[in-house]
Amino acid sequence: MMPFCDLHIHSIRSTCGFHTLFEIVDIMKGKNHKAFALTDHSPCLATPLPHFSVMLRRLPKVIDGIRVFKGIEASILNSDGIIDLPVFEGYPYEIILAGLHNHDVFADNPDIEKHTQAVVNAMKNNPSVKVITHPYWADFPLDMDKITDAAAEYNIALEINNSYILNGKSDLERMAYMVELCKKKGTMLAVNSDGHVFNEMAEFAHSIEFLKPYGLENLNIVNRTFESTLEFLGIEE
Repeated sequence: MMPFCDLHIHSIRSTCGFHTLFEIVDIMKGKNHKAFALTDHSPCLATPLPHFSVMLRRLPKVIDGIRVFKGIEASILNSDGIIDLPVFEGYPYEIILAGLHNHDVFADNPDIEKHTQAVVNAMKNNPSVKVITHPYWADFPLDMDKITDAAAEYNIALEINNSYILNGKSDLERMAYMVELCKKKGTMLAVNSDGHVFNEMAEFAHSIEFLKPYGLENLNIVNRTFESTLEFLGIEE
C-alpha cells in the first residue's frame, strides 16, 4: 500500500473527532507513518476553543518523531466562495483545506449550480486554500467539468476521501468522472483519510482500490510521499 501523507485528520477539538493530538501521534506511529496534517474544523461547525488556532503556532513541528502539519478545514459559506477562516497574527496554518458542509445556505439544498459556483469561487478567491475536501459528497452535487478546470487553473488539489467511500457518503459515479477528468487534465489529487477515529486514520485501502483502474502512477497525487507533500505545501525542511 502506498505511504500517502495523510493531510486530513480531525482531533477531539472538532466536535466530531474522537482523539487528542497526542493519541493521534501514537496512532500514526503505530501505523508507521512519519507525518500527518491536523485539520480540525473551523468555527462554522461549532468547533470549540477558538484560541486553539492561535496556539497552533506554539506547537513544535515534530512531536515524538512525527511531523505534524498545522492545518484547518474551513467551510465554504456562500456562493461567493467566502470561507470561515480565522486569521490571527502569526497565521499558524501550513495547510488549509476547504469544503462544503451541511449548514445554513447549503443545508439540504441540492442546487448543483449554487454548489459549483461556491466551490469555484472559493478556489478563485482564496489563494491560501490547498485542497478542496470531499468534492463528490452525495449531498452536494458539483459540476465536475467546472470544478476540475478551476482546480487546474488555481493549482488546488481535489480530495480522494477514504472515509467518505468507507461510510457510503460518496457519489461514486460523480467521483469516477472527477478522476477521469483529473487524469486527462493533470489536475492535482490528494488522497486523504478524513480520519475521525483510530481505525480511519492513515487508512487508504478504499481509495487505492477505487483509483487502481485509472493507474495510480498516471495520476497527479500530491501527497504520494513525504517529500512530494513538502513540495506541494511549499515547505523547505
